[in-house]
Amino acid sequence: MGRNNFAEMNRNARRGVRRDAGMRVASALFLSFVLIGLPGCGGSINGLPVESDGSPIPPGDPAYQTAVQIKYLGAGGVLIKRGDDSLLTAPFFSNPSMLRVAFGEIRPLPEQIKRFLGPTGGKELAGATAVLVGHAHYDHLMDVPYIKKNYLPLAKIYGSETMKYTLAGDRTLKADEVVSVEKDARSVNMPEQPVKWWPESPASPRMRFMALKSEHAPVFAGLKFFEGGYHQPLQALPTSAWGWLEGQTLAYLIDFLGADGKTVEFRIHYQDAASTPPLGFPPRFNEPPDQRPVDLAIVCMPGFDQVKDYPKEILERLKPRFVIIIHWENFFALLPDDPRDLRVVPTVNAERFLASLKSALPEGASFKLPAPGTWMRYAP
Repeated sequence: MGRNNFAEMNRNARRGVRRDAGMRVASALFLSFVLIGLPGCGGSINGLPVESDGSPIPPGDPAYQTAVQIKYLGAGGVLIKRGDDSLLTAPFFSNPSMLRVAFGEIRPLPEQIKRFLGPTGGKELAGATAVLVGHAHYDHLMDVPYIKKNYLPLAKIYGSETMKYTLAGDRTLKADEVVSVEKDARSVNMPEQPVKWWPESPASPRMRFMALKSEHAPVFAGLKFFEGGYHQPLQALPTSAWGWLEGQTLAYLIDFLGADGKTVEFRIHYQDAASTPPLGFPPRFNEPPDQRPVDLAIVCMPGFDQVKDYPKEILERLKPRFVIIIHWENFFALLPDDPRDLRVVPTVNAERFLASLKSALPEGASFKLPAPGTWMRYAP
């Protein structure tokens, strides 16, 4: 290697160290702002239309086979099921404090996972055949290995290359249980890209999903945290939030199909991070079986004011009949027993988000702001 190339590598390495140090300083400043400027670490939910009722449809009910049921798990996690077909998006219950996220070690808390899943012991999760991971930050991925091993015997985990390389650090997960869909994720910059539906060997011919390249909005004041990704397998799972790198952020299109395995009977669009339009948009399908519009849009609250026209443009593009808002509650504190004690995630103006969302809702469409644990149901 030439001397000039070697010197350039050293300069790049030093810049990387300075960048990491800068991010840690930014994190500390961000933390100080929140702790000093937002007493209680999150805004009150007083006046917000938070829903906390609802129950699952029992298997003997005629609606069980036809209605799409959604259980909000908190943060970016939702359980989505119709009849015996179900999947979930990456669940997260451990909720370390902001001080621990910024400066300490973090780990899954089995007692909090068990506490949230409640008296059913997570039985409603057992039939899920897929876990969809939008990005690999700790609040979307850290609890997944534990939950997979203890509650999801049938599920494979789908997400980015960084997600796959991160989870390689858990040696108890089998290689074929973690699948990267990044290279086949649909990009708005490649309209001629072939459509790729997952899973390749479906557990059910009546459920499928497509990965869409998306983006993670800045968190606050244009700042992003835990950026970057991994390009080789980790030897152990990260022990700090700084180790759970974002990777490629993905959105998902989720279809429940008819008995013929082709007709789309209910379509869901899911995002766990706000994005700059048109990132995360689904393709415009040319073939009739795939041209069904979106029935339900699941949108993310944090970062909406850090990118242009979110959720306005995604809702105008999707024109959904229903909307569910997720990742809105404070995930820097353990979930309270009483949903009335919930707080909004720090730095987020929920009233402004709701005003923007309401102005973009199609005529006749409705939205829900669910508390973690809430069940919702939708007819095809």
